[in-house]
Formats: sequence, C-alpha cells, structure tokens
Amino acid sequence: MFSEGIHPVFLYLRMVSVIMAAFNAQAYIEAALDSVFAQTFRDFEIVVVDDASTDGTGHILENRKDPCLRVFRNETRSGAAFSRNRAIAEASGKYMAVLDADDFWAPQKLEKQVEYMEKHPAAAGLGTYVYETDHTGHPVKAVRFPLYPGQIRCSTLFRCSLVHSSVMVRRSFLVEQNLRYDESFSFSHDFELWSRAVFAGDFHLLPRYLTYYRRSPGQISSEHSEAQMKHASRVYSSLLKKMGYRPAAEELSAHLRLTGMDIRPEREQEHYRDILSWCESLYKTNEKSLMVRPYILANEILLRFLKYCSINSFGTFKSLRLLFCLHRRLPFPLFPYFQLFQRVSKKI
Repeated sequence: MFSEGIHPVFLYLRMVSVIMAAFNAQAYIEAALDSVFAQTFRDFEIVVVDDASTDGTGHILENRKDPCLRVFRNETRSGAAFSRNRAIAEASGKYMAVLDADDFWAPQKLEKQVEYMEKHPAAAGLGTYVYETDHTGHPVKAVRFPLYPGQIRCSTLFRCSLVHSSVMVRRSFLVEQNLRYDESFSFSHDFELWSRAVFAGDFHLLPRYLTYYRRSPGQISSEHSEAQMKHASRVYSSLLKKMGYRPAAEELSAHLRLTGMDIRPEREQEHYRDILSWCESLYKTNEKSLMVRPYILANEILLRFLKYCSINSFGTFKSLRLLFCLHRRLPFPLFPYFQLFQRVSKKI
C-alpha cells in the first residue's frame, strides 16, 4: 500500500489527507467537498478516486479547480474498497480522514480531531458522534457510540461502533499494522477494517456531533441488504474465531440474533433461552482468551441483551426477569445501564 523502504514520516506533506471514493455520486459529492473546503482547519488535501462513474461525477471533479484537490480515476469499476486503498496509497498526510461521497462534516470536524490526536499520541484513531440525515441532508437522528478503547472493542463484537465518515486514523498506524480495506468485501469493508483496527490500537470517540451521515436509497451501504448481511456475518465469524470459537452455524446464528441482524420476534418469544446461554458462553470463552477485558465485556453483554429484549418486543416485566437471570450468570455485580445515557440515539 505504501512505498517500501521509505519511513512514512518523510511522506507527510499535509497534516490531513481526506480520503474519498466516489461512484455515480453527482447528487451529493459537491456537498461533501464543500464541507471539507469549509473546514476551520486548513492543512489538508483531498484525495478522490472516481470509480469509473458513468454519471456527472467526473465532470464535477474536473471543474473543481483547487490545488488541495487531487483526483484519480479507475479505468474500470473496481469497487469502493479498492478505490479507498488507492486513495490512501496516493495520500501524503499524517492523518487519514475518511469521507464517503454522500456524507458531509461540520466545519470544526478536522480541527477538533487533529487537536485531540496531537494531544493523545497513543491514540491510533478517533471517531465522532453522528447526525443521521435524510437524503436532503436534514438531520433526523442524533447517534452516539461508546467513547473509550475498551468499550469500543467490546461493542465491535456486536456492531460497528465507528461510522466510516467520522474516522480519523494515523497513517503511521496503518503502515505499522499493514492495515487496508479487504477488497473481497463488496459490502461491510469498513466494518471489516475497523474490526481489525480497534484490536490493533486504541481508538477513541469524540463526543461531539461533527459528522453527518446521509441515509439515501442510492448509497453504497444501503444496497443489496442480503449481501451486506452475508459480509457482516463474515466479520462476526472472524471476531468469534479471534475469541477462541470455531463458530458452528447455530453459534453464529445465535450471535447474529443477539446483534439484531437476524430479527424474528415470533421465534424469540419461545427461543430466548439459547441467547441467554450464548451470552454466558461469550463471557466464559473470553475469560480464557482474554480478547477483551472481562468486566467491560460483561457490561456490553448486558446492554446488548437489553437491546435484544427491546427489538424483540419482550415487554418490561419479561425483560427485567431475563436481565435478572443474565446478571446471575455473570460473576461481576454490574449495573451498566447508566451508560445508556451516553449511547441512546435520539430522533430530532
């Protein structure tokens, strides 16, 4: 991904390289670029790889004359993972800041992230809180995630806890850990990358709403949900292997039900006991592998099980009874529910 034999510090021509892959993004790419040029932090370059777009994306990029903007074009469509890897390889910044072509940023996003990363040299990467928007860019939901490295690692076992366009990562970390997007993932390649990265270094989250994540029918991550679920299942399977499992089909199925990827309330009303057993198994297996800190994992399991009860409409009394059963199966006298105030998403 990078030139061999050259230490990455000698390649830093900018403080930040904004990395963008674009395919048929003419409806939104101007808003994305405008949000970068509106940043209060100015020491950046924008590296865009146009993945052989067939609409007006290439024309928009050609007409955007700015020395900070560098545009590359794939001759044939090669996929978002390939395009992002190419953008990173062409970049010269100390930090890589990812921006999807249909998302955009608050003006202080880069400034606040660079400030944090410079003050915390041990941090490998940094995300932010996110406003989810409709297709027009109007915020409809405020989305929160865990803040600290241990919490982010545990949460990653059950969901992607870093919104792609919110992340800033040290280039030196990517080089040292040989991290890049896995091009075999047509979908969920961002989740797959972060699922490796958060266990290789410390990722933090800045509790400020600095990223706008656009929900729109045409965006890459919303297409072909069946294929996306298949690729996300591969990520979860890899994480379970890292913990010490050789996940059989029923174990992976239980995990997907716990994560909320496989939701069938009519089945869960009768078969929730295997999820209770799976939660206990996760905790005990991690006690042996110590993939993550046990008490943080116990906290996360309880919060995830509460979410499982909610999405499957168990009701208050049944949920409390099941949570009490799960508390008895975990050794720590835990009450992690205050963390919900840090994480609960709110409609605007």
